[in-house]
Amino acid sequence: MLVVVEVLAQGNERPPVGAPIRVEARDTSLADGPSRTVAAALGEVRLPGGDWLDTVQLEVPELPDMCTIWAYVDVNRTSRLSRGDFVTTTAYPVPPAVPARLTVAVRRVG
Repeated sequence: MLVVVEVLAQGNERPPVGAPIRVEARDTSLADGPSRTVAAALGEVRLPGGDWLDTVQLEVPELPDMCTIWAYVDVNRTSRLSRGDFVTTTAYPVPPAVPARLTVAVRRVG
């Protein structure tokens, strides 16, 4: 199933152009266990100014009963979430429509 995700910056701060973006579809159907990544794709911050950062497409082989999108902008390029990076802070359930389209917002950490 194709999932199209528009990544926006939330708030007054924005990551720099060229910063890598990682978007994951996560199986969140187990309430008492960790989520499992079922698909991932990479993008990058495209244009200076404005809220829109990039549109990323994921191919999810089989959509779990509960699937949410998580996004992370690795400003520091450490491959680990750290101060100054941007991340989603809200759950974004994947809609059942084909192709699924949704918009997620990332906020600066720290």
